[in-house]
Amino acid sequence: MINFNLTDEQQQLRDTVRRFAENEIKPVAARIDRIVDPRDSFPAEIIKKATELGFHSLLAPEEWGGMGGGLMEFSILLEELAYGDVGIGMSYMASNSTVRLIAENGTDEQKERWLAPYCDTSGDTHHLFGFGGTEPSGGTEIFCPEPNPKLGVRTTAKQDGDNFVINGRKCFITNAGNAELYGCLARTDKSKPNFESSSIFFVRPDASGFSIGKIEDKMGHRLMCNGELVFDGVVLSKDDMLGANGTGLPMMTQVYNVNGVGTGALAVGLARAAYDMAVDYAKEREIWGRPITQYQSVSNMLVDMKMQIEASRLLVWRVAWAGDNGIHDPDVHHAMAKIYATDMVKKVTTDALQILGGSGYMKDYPAEKYVRDCMVMPIYDGTNEVLRHFMALDMYS
Repeated sequence: MINFNLTDEQQQLRDTVRRFAENEIKPVAARIDRIVDPRDSFPAEIIKKATELGFHSLLAPEEWGGMGGGLMEFSILLEELAYGDVGIGMSYMASNSTVRLIAENGTDEQKERWLAPYCDTSGDTHHLFGFGGTEPSGGTEIFCPEPNPKLGVRTTAKQDGDNFVINGRKCFITNAGNAELYGCLARTDKSKPNFESSSIFFVRPDASGFSIGKIEDKMGHRLMCNGELVFDGVVLSKDDMLGANGTGLPMMTQVYNVNGVGTGALAVGLARAAYDMAVDYAKEREIWGRPITQYQSVSNMLVDMKMQIEASRLLVWRVAWAGDNGIHDPDVHHAMAKIYATDMVKKVTTDALQILGGSGYMKDYPAEKYVRDCMVMPIYDGTNEVLRHFMALDMYS
């Protein structure tokens, strides 16, 4: 039998994150969102409190100090965080997916070196990870499957004895400037095709030759820092490489599988926030002596919004459940969770603004923030158009 009830532990997680979003995030999110300089909009105090609750280590194995959660717990965490602010949710999505990448592919020595101190909350860092994949040539370019060696990842990792010298630039990187460890996708042999010559390295922010470039001034997601990673002759050892040489892109697909669930969950949380705002407003707003919920045009919009949110959550949970149970269903692709939910959130947030009318366009309500926040979601972690293309290749070729 199918059972949609959460376990006691999952229910406790949801309740904890929901209270945190309501009490710690929502009261200040709009104010921080309006800070002009993006370098000043990082919510350090919120991140500190979230770390104390273990949100940063949800996907880290218990043996390294983490919570040992799976994709279902991941989706619960991110939906509830996004209800408070989707930018904060994105910070923890990027960080946890990088943690899972290390947990599934790292050696015990690497897990001890990278995961154990990250999970230990006694340190004074923000307890966030970042991953440098996207380059100025585009996020899609790094996944080029063509055999031409000139195409694909452009950041290079030239071998020098037991070391590698990294040169290149990454852009639009979540947690740039606030992470204690950064992953980097780089080419170790430019004479071979992209999928055979890209490797993953990890670098500390104090490494010689590594620096943070421009911090992006974004339309939305303003409580999440996003910026450039600059590699100028960064020397890393072979022990800083994750997995085998040339296997970086196959490992990166694991990240995108996780982030498909994560982005879908973020979209559900943001859509829920917009829907709840619209319902509250519509119950109080009167026209011709009646609340506008009693007019069919408005009530139908609200009902459609609710159905779209519920359908999206079910798809996210379906994909998460399959991942947690090692089930590969060719008819339920992991990218579906991301594509469907992020298309949905654009419609729900726009409809919510429409229900508020002129008030929704003003900053007295968060409607305009929700619209700004949603617009990037069909773009990051693989544009929906490209993901549809890869889905078609997986399902029909």
